[in-house]
Amino acid sequence: MPPVIAFIGQPDSGKTTLLEKLIPELRRRGYRIGTIKHHVHAFEMDKPGKDTWRHKQAGASTVALSSPTGLGIIHDVDGDLSIEELVGRYYGDIDLVITEGYKRLGLPKIEVFRRALHGEPLPDRDKTWVAMVSDAPGPEDIPCFALDDIIGLANFLENRFIKPFPRQKTSLLVNGQPVYLNSFVESFLRQAITGMTCSLKGCQDPREIIITIRQTPTE
Repeated sequence: MPPVIAFIGQPDSGKTTLLEKLIPELRRRGYRIGTIKHHVHAFEMDKPGKDTWRHKQAGASTVALSSPTGLGIIHDVDGDLSIEELVGRYYGDIDLVITEGYKRLGLPKIEVFRRALHGEPLPDRDKTWVAMVSDAPGPEDIPCFALDDIIGLANFLENRFIKPFPRQKTSLLVNGQPVYLNSFVESFLRQAITGMTCSLKGCQDPREIIITIRQTPTE
């Protein structure tokens, strides 16, 4: 999986505004950035009255809106998907995944804190906090960046989370969970599947191969 970093903070602390500045800087450096906004309430995205909304209301389990510039999919789920399954399924071509939320997961976290709005940072800081972005001096045991120090924050993410984890050429997801592939297994799977695929008609120059196998549970 690509590395995942969680931006957390109290409401209205400026997380989204910060990401609006940070993401373009990372893109300027040539990195592909993915984001996940975690919401604890019922899913709401489609607008009532739109065609896709009407499809969903009619009972479709999956609805897609496809255009030349983007793709949006609404898919029913039985529960909140794990961060591993989300990233493993949909972020394979990404260099860094940034989330808003997931404060209770064991992800590395960067807290956005504005003393002008909140008296104190979040309580119960633990070892998963790797940095803070603030308008006040931060703790001495982790890096602290000013709210406008986008370059410094981007350097930190690049050197600690992006460069040490280059994008893998092959990924494997089993029952929604990513499976670690050492270099031998990764190379073996990639070469075997690519070789077999190239032998098929019309598949002589595969740039991306996606295989999904669904097994029927045995009694």
